[in-house]
Amino acid sequence: MKIEWIEDFLALIEAGTFSQAAEVRHVTQPAFSRRIRQLEEWLGVELIDRHSPRLALTPHARAYEPSMRDWLARLYAMRSRIRADAMHGPRAILTTQHTLTVSYLPRLLRHFRQQAPEARLQVRSSDRSDCIRNFQRGEADLLLCSELEGTPLFLDREEIERVPLGVEQLIPVCAADQQGQALFDLEGRAHLPLIGYEPDSFLGGVLASPYLLDLQRRFDTELVCETSFTIGIRELTLSGLGIGWLPHGLIEEDLMAGRLVSLRDTLGGPKLVVACYRQPDVESASVETLWQLMHDRPPTI
Repeated sequence: MKIEWIEDFLALIEAGTFSQAAEVRHVTQPAFSRRIRQLEEWLGVELIDRHSPRLALTPHARAYEPSMRDWLARLYAMRSRIRADAMHGPRAILTTQHTLTVSYLPRLLRHFRQQAPEARLQVRSSDRSDCIRNFQRGEADLLLCSELEGTPLFLDREEIERVPLGVEQLIPVCAADQQGQALFDLEGRAHLPLIGYEPDSFLGGVLASPYLLDLQRRFDTELVCETSFTIGIRELTLSGLGIGWLPHGLIEEDLMAGRLVSLRDTLGGPKLVVACYRQPDVESASVETLWQLMHDRPPTI
């Protein structure tokens, strides 16, 4: 099987006709049709419904088109990584949860670029539980994650190194009214709509008790939305839908501009330690450089 056959098939779908696809692929139409046939023979199934007056894919082709695109993209991505590693040395792989990707990670990456532009880094963002699992499997060199104070990860594995980078607070906020005041009245014990994290998420568990539990005891509350996406909670909070808990680093500009109002004095919010972990026995110049930067001069949380 030749890679160009997959490329031909995808080009045919995008072009809509054999003649136009052949022109895009810079071959004659008979040669192009022959390559599509060769792909079908290799797969053992027909991809094109040749009884249709217009170009039509068979059910097999429609079902597996996304997989073919994904396979081709991963293949070329692997080729790029191999070439880059051969020229510049292996890169460090850092995995981190979605929340930190939008709150703290941008500052950390700017710091890396300024202090060690030669260090090569690939970031993989995922759910916190997936990040931890991938790190445990050895699929990432560095793990950047949030933890509750006093509960670091991997206590049973002394060989895994850890560096705390700072403390980040989740702040309860709501949109501002036209006078710049909180949109919802906490003193009058009015009905309070809440935008929460999904219960099985890390932040959902952190906020469940005592913060949300205490809030439900003191106020008439309604959960109007649940999601694991921090950016989504920020946008919904800005729209005035309800009260949400968000990382200070994500909403600092919103607070300064008056778009959001902090309710921390009344509702409180948990403090989370941001820490980075390193795999043992990883011999990589990029990993060593970045790890040293996180020890010496990490940007503030």
